[in-house]
Amino acid sequence: MSWGAELWDQYDHVCHHAEQGIEFVKRVSQFVEKRISIELSYAKELRRLVKGFKRKEEEESKYTALKGFSKLVHESDDLAGQRELIAEYMQADVLDPLKTLARDITAERKKHMRSGTECQRQLKATMEMLDSRKKQFERASEEAENAHHALEKADVDPNSTKAKIDKLTITLRQKESTAEECRNNYILQLEATNADRRQHYMSNMPQVFKDLHDMNANRITKYKELMAKYAECHRKVFPIINTCLDNITAASAFIDPAKDNQQLIDDRKTGFAIPGDVEFEEYQGRHNKQKPKARRPPKEEPKEDFSHLPPERQRKKLKSKVDELDAAIVKAESDRTAMEKMRSVYAQNPSLGDAKAVANSLEHTNAKLSELAAERDKFQGWLTQASESKLAPPKNKSEKTGKSSPKTKKHKDKVNNSDAKPPPSSVSPPKPASAVASSRGEGGEWFSDDDGADQDDGDGREGVILYDFNGQNEEELSVKANTNVTILEDLGDGWLRVKKGADEGYVPSTYVQIKE
Repeated sequence: MSWGAELWDQYDHVCHHAEQGIEFVKRVSQFVEKRISIELSYAKELRRLVKGFKRKEEEESKYTALKGFSKLVHESDDLAGQRELIAEYMQADVLDPLKTLARDITAERKKHMRSGTECQRQLKATMEMLDSRKKQFERASEEAENAHHALEKADVDPNSTKAKIDKLTITLRQKESTAEECRNNYILQLEATNADRRQHYMSNMPQVFKDLHDMNANRITKYKELMAKYAECHRKVFPIINTCLDNITAASAFIDPAKDNQQLIDDRKTGFAIPGDVEFEEYQGRHNKQKPKARRPPKEEPKEDFSHLPPERQRKKLKSKVDELDAAIVKAESDRTAMEKMRSVYAQNPSLGDAKAVANSLEHTNAKLSELAAERDKFQGWLTQASESKLAPPKNKSEKTGKSSPKTKKHKDKVNNSDAKPPPSSVSPPKPASAVASSRGEGGEWFSDDDGADQDDGDGREGVILYDFNGQNEEELSVKANTNVTILEDLGDGWLRVKKGADEGYVPSTYVQIKE
């Protein structure tokens, strides 16, 4: 199959087809370029999304759901990197070669077009020369024919003179000579033109067609290879993308609802027993009842044995302190062993160092070990005592201050040790979903792992009561759930002084949700 043989008369259409092939390559280049732009934009938006949701506290969280989400965000960042790699591969392996191909075939087409145009020009020139020779021959033959008719007419005309006939005879011979010469020139030009035409149709133009054919085949072959590389650009990153997806799947399998629920218990459990029943109080009469002056309850200072904390948190703190001291003792013992070896080496070879200086350091280390051991025994004793102690309900607030209201004393014999009081600030009843949501920081963790929530100083902010609270003495204010109150003072020890209408008093801080 040859374009020169099959399409010898379709040169213009072949040239147009070559031009369309160049436009096709340019169009493919535009497609790939826009695809690269989309990949880069996608990667950029994905990284921005990851940056907005990435939280260090979630990475270090004890809750499996939060750690799983942190892993999802991290792997999404890696996926964004793979999209950028796809864009880089496409740029280097597909787009740049496509642009080079378009530039090369454009230059090659111009070259072949110049060759074809020159062949067409030469054929046209030889055909014009043949036409000119033919016209000259026809004109000379016609003039010779006219001279011949004129001579014949003069011969039969009785009025013609001999001089006229001789003149016509000479003219005829000149015309016939000119016609013969033009005929020979026409024959020679015809032979030359036919030779040029054979050269044109059998050699010159077939070569031009062949060059255009090879150019088109090369273009299609190159496009075929680049199309395969386009797919390979994606395939090269599939292993890493699959690894990212496998990591996300593994992180989802790690999520354990039971463990997260237990973690909340471990973080928030106080160890207090459930409060007993509320005591009955006699009616004292409206006129006999005096509104006590609001007084700030004494603030409990932190104690070395952490007894100011709820029992469960006290045990955790003591256990953490014991572990910390154990690690310090192990390190000190390791230092002592090294110093003893060093002292022995220096004693045997004084040139290496001063054994007395090492002995002084060793003495200091032994003293430090003794202090650490004593400290460890002290905290271990407190830990043992806290672990063996019987969990009891928290004491009434009036018992903390050493005072009891008349109403409380009246029924003390009835209830014995089952005094009912609200949980302290470190003990909070199960919060409803709205309360939990409001306690979250922006993008923060669902639950707080610290030992106590530091309250801001009261400054007249508004709050709403979450649970019913029955005051156990005259200083505490009894309120119902969903009651709006004004916060007058934050005592910082788990109690708030609030105002409800004309009444003022203290309520546990965990019973109040502060309005933003």
